[in-house]
Amino acid sequence: MKLSPKKQPKFIQFKSLPPYDNDTGLSMADDEEFWPVMGILFAIWGAWTGIIHFIDWLTFDAVPWWAEPFTVAPAIFIMVMNEKYDSLNPLHWWPMFWGYKAKLPEEDRIMIRPLDTDRIVQQHGGPLNVHIMDYEHIKFRRKKDAVMFGLKYF
Repeated sequence: MKLSPKKQPKFIQFKSLPPYDNDTGLSMADDEEFWPVMGILFAIWGAWTGIIHFIDWLTFDAVPWWAEPFTVAPAIFIMVMNEKYDSLNPLHWWPMFWGYKAKLPEEDRIMIRPLDTDRIVQQHGGPLNVHIMDYEHIKFRRKKDAVMFGLKYF
């Protein structure tokens, strides 16, 4: 016999969240490297700001004090572009703005492996003309090169 809804005992069920990430089982609180790394980064940022402030003080004192910490942005931008495009040359950063994406063929005629990336880039015109986006796509600067690649491999 079923009890009426008014006579059934009420249970409050809380969803208990574990103190760790379900996917990895790692906790952010257990990360012993986070704060030392952040301390080193803040020390570098503070030293940079101090140097910029000193140079600004010695010259024209034209930069406002609140803008001096943000002068590190171009250096960070250069480091990110060097990591992404493997070059400090701004001419090699063209895939960020334009280009023609081509899908790589399914067959093994051209396959991207970590050791083959330099060979494939040089084979198709160098970093000024081609950029490997991922293991399935390649990006050409000129439409003519993308069409020739498609005609050759498809």
